[in-house]
Amino acid sequence: MLWVPADSLVQSKVVNKFWYSLISGLINDPKFVSDHLLIAKNQSSASLLFKWPSHHVDHRLIAYKLLTVNYDDRGEDDPLMSVSEPLSIHLPELIGDESSWHCSYHCDGLILLVSDVGRMALCNPALKEFMFLPQPRNFIIEGPPRYPNGVVEFGFDSANNDYKCVVIWCHNKCKVEVYTMSSNSWREINMPQDIVDIITSNVLGNPLYWEGVCYWLGHDLDNYYYRVILSFNLSNEEFHLIRLPHFKSWDLTCYRIEFVVWNDSVALYWRDDRKNILRLFTMDVAEEGSDYSWTNYECVGPVGKIWFEQPIWKNDEILMEVKKDGHKELVSFNILTQKVRNVVCCDQDFSRDLRSRQFFFVKSLVSLRRR
Repeated sequence: MLWVPADSLVQSKVVNKFWYSLISGLINDPKFVSDHLLIAKNQSSASLLFKWPSHHVDHRLIAYKLLTVNYDDRGEDDPLMSVSEPLSIHLPELIGDESSWHCSYHCDGLILLVSDVGRMALCNPALKEFMFLPQPRNFIIEGPPRYPNGVVEFGFDSANNDYKCVVIWCHNKCKVEVYTMSSNSWREINMPQDIVDIITSNVLGNPLYWEGVCYWLGHDLDNYYYRVILSFNLSNEEFHLIRLPHFKSWDLTCYRIEFVVWNDSVALYWRDDRKNILRLFTMDVAEEGSDYSWTNYECVGPVGKIWFEQPIWKNDEILMEVKKDGHKELVSFNILTQKVRNVVCCDQDFSRDLRSRQFFFVKSLVSLRRR
């Protein structure tokens, strides 16, 4: 049962009373849910969830497309196979068109939705669970937590075995609130003045959650140069400032720069848009968790004209859309071997989907009702 996908387990509950009782017991067993999630995360495949407006007439439906690419390292020249499937979230009430949900965040099969007007909700599509979050107290004063004057991130606090959402407002005053799923409530936390100064003098973006810590890249308000990294530990709820690695330029107008996870470490992915040269900087964290250093890996490329890339989708692979013989193709590029493998995709609309907001997704049995 541990190897059966979460949605398939849920569907098997309708077979008969025996299966209903068996699967219900497994879903309510914290150890089984944890072991099932661990196995799902370590599969040889990786799934990307793409946000794309639904053509369904029912506006209570939020539609996604899930692209799963199966990684096979047995043959370097063999193409990689992929499967595309729909994934829908049904809202419990009619609240307007689904396109109003402009941001999505993911952790362990749970999706945090943030609407254009600041309404927030959590859901698990595999379990068909959905719940609206209470409104943060600063919403009335500061308005929706919307880029560029507000940021959101969502992740798991392993020390307290709880899921949390952190929201930073910097419209009028710098405010931070943390939502805890077990209590279904928000509370405001204090920040040191140096953190406040950094937040108010920079635009925060490019969020990443990894191993209990949320990260944002901060660039200045005028010149679009990245200057600092802000991190937030979900367990002790403390902020830290991290210096960028020494490099010739962090200019947003010339280079694509974003957070990725590579070999279980947070890394900065850097690409020269003009030369299509790639570079990776991995973050090394000291045991006490407050000192950081960087390892600079040599550049890779040039890799040809890139129309889109999803950095580090699996192992050392980068998912790319490239142009070959006048046609756009989906390929996977290995940054170590510099080998390119075609990705077989039966979905003819993948080119359009790749440019929409996407994030890695894993189907899980983690319930919103865990207390």
